[in-house]
Order: sequence, then structure tokens, then C-alpha cells
Amino acid sequence: MFNWLYGLIGDMLSWFSSLFGGSYALALLLYALLFKILFLPFSIVQQKKQIKMAKLTPKIELIKAKYRGRTDRPTQQKMQQEIMELQQKEGYSPLSGCLPMLLQFPIIIFLYNVIRNPLTHICKLSDTAVQKINQIVNTVGDKVPKLVEFGSIDQIKLASKIDVTSEALGEYSDKLANLPDFTIFGGFDLGGTPRDAFSWLWLIPIIAAAFTWLSMFISRKLNGNANAMAQPQDAQAKTSLKIMDLIMPTMTLAFAFSFTGMMGLYWIYQSALGILQTFILSRVMPLPKYTEEELKAMRKAQKAAEKAQKQALKEAPKYRSLHFIDEEDYDELPEIKAPDGKKTDLKSSSDAPEIKD
Repeated sequence: MFNWLYGLIGDMLSWFSSLFGGSYALALLLYALLFKILFLPFSIVQQKKQIKMAKLTPKIELIKAKYRGRTDRPTQQKMQQEIMELQQKEGYSPLSGCLPMLLQFPIIIFLYNVIRNPLTHICKLSDTAVQKINQIVNTVGDKVPKLVEFGSIDQIKLASKIDVTSEALGEYSDKLANLPDFTIFGGFDLGGTPRDAFSWLWLIPIIAAAFTWLSMFISRKLNGNANAMAQPQDAQAKTSLKIMDLIMPTMTLAFAFSFTGMMGLYWIYQSALGILQTFILSRVMPLPKYTEEELKAMRKAQKAAEKAQKQALKEAPKYRSLHFIDEEDYDELPEIKAPDGKKTDLKSSSDAPEIKD
């Protein structure tokens, strides 16, 4: 269904490679830059959502402070209702920020497929041809490699081993003529997988993980103190946030060790360009920043709201929910009048008024 599109992007990647003397590493840099520009509208929409959220954060925190300490369900529902009304009033939808990411995800998977399969999309070889070339390249003496499923062949690793001048390739030589070069800096092969053996390729996953962490750190730094009101205050919440900051770099490290060095290099490109994009957007469309005096005033108002809430709870009758369920919810049961005018309480069920249909 998408073969024509795969072919078009494969031709473009091949052309990028030819611009740099056949270098696949430099072609991927231009490839990453092009699609980062094409995805820029999604990033602009996301930045606008962050600006709206940054403006709303202090108001939302003050609403939360008003209800802090009251964990019963009706109170929590009332708090969420106030927050939703505030967001609707300001034209902000929490779910709208997810849509650009969901739209990008299948496109990114599509683009990765082109990168990982240069024999199919650049050299235009069929699945059968790729399997045959795999047998030719990996045959050692009389030992022929087992026939594997097409999808399990790592085409970058295979392509990096191909000698296009070999007569054994026969009918495939013409199509392999435009095969890119998978080395960098004059001889360092990026077609290998770091997990296969200890080598300089181990630097690729480490650098990729470091850039992933750096992109997250810089993004938070460039956003300034716009979300300072929403930052966790207790030690446990801060520890949880630090753990979350380590998850993405750790995942990048694990994946980069499992794939070829060329894929790890592409992830480095993506992170580096992401940092550059974040920097530019933070200057062109800055998030609202608050001075120390403004933050102190917000904190003071927040504490005042919390103090007023605590005082109101002390003065109000003690109960466990906003709704009367049974007499155990009250310290002192309310008095009611029976039909004969006598005062009674709810425990005196015999004196309670009769409920008629």
C-alpha cells in the first residue's frame, strides 16, 4: 500500500547520501533535519499548549490548596470540577496536547523503517534477494548460515559487510552500486552492534543516552520557573521525579546497545536537533516567567488559602464526607422534631418521623 512512499523516501535518502560522497551517517543528519522541520508545526502547537498551562498553573495550585487535607470523594470531585471549569474558561484542554504526539508516532515508525532497511528502500531489492545476499555474505567456507525470516535480518549490519566488487553477488551488483558507505571518520564502521563485543561502538549508546537526558534537562531549564508552583515540595515526590528523568535515558541506552551504531547515531542527531528546536522556540514563543517577588506572593496566597482551609475545618462540625450517610459520620447527632413536637435524635428510631410514600 505504501510501497510508492517507501520508494520515494528511499530515493531521497539515497540522494542525500550522494551529496556527501556516499556517507550514510551524514545523509541521516540531513534526513533528521528535514523531518524535524516538517514536524515543526506539531512542536509549535505543543509549545502553545505549554504556555497556556504555565499561565494556569498558579491558579490551579491555589484551587488545590483550598481543598488540601480533605481527601473524601465529594470534596475531590468538587476540586476537579473547579479545575475543569477554569480550564474551559481559559480555552485549555489537557487532552489536546496528546493529539500531536499521537499523529507523529506512526510517521516516526514509518521513517525508522526506511532507515533500518537500506537494501530494500535504497537499493530496491526484494525480500528474496536480501535473503540470498545474506547467505552469500555470511557464508564462511562450507558453512552456510541458516535461512532466517526477512524481518529478522538487520540490513544495516548486512549492508556494511557487502563488498560490491565481489563476483559472488552476480545479478545483484547493479542494484548494489548505489549502496551507501556505513563508515564514519574514514573507517569506523557503524554497521556493527555495540552488544556484540566491547569496542569503540560502546560510545554511541552512552552518548545517545547522555543527549536524551540533556534534552530533558535543557527543556526544563529553558522553560524557567513557569511551572514552579506545580513542582513537588516533599522529598518523596522529588525522588519520584528524579527517577522519571532517568527512565528515558536508560531506555535509550538499552535500545542503542541492541541496534547498530548507525541507529544510535541517528538518535543522537534527533536529540541534538531537539535541543536546538527547544532553544529556538523558547526564544520565539517564551513561556511566562515569574519574578521571585511574584512567586513569593503566589506562595503567600497559597499558604493563606491553606491556613484558611485548616481554620474552617477546625471550626466546622467534624465529619468524614460532604454527604450524610449514617449517624457514625457525626460527633453529635442533629436533633429532629417528631410529629408530636418532641425533640429526638437519629438513634431513637422509634421516635423518628414516619416516611410516607
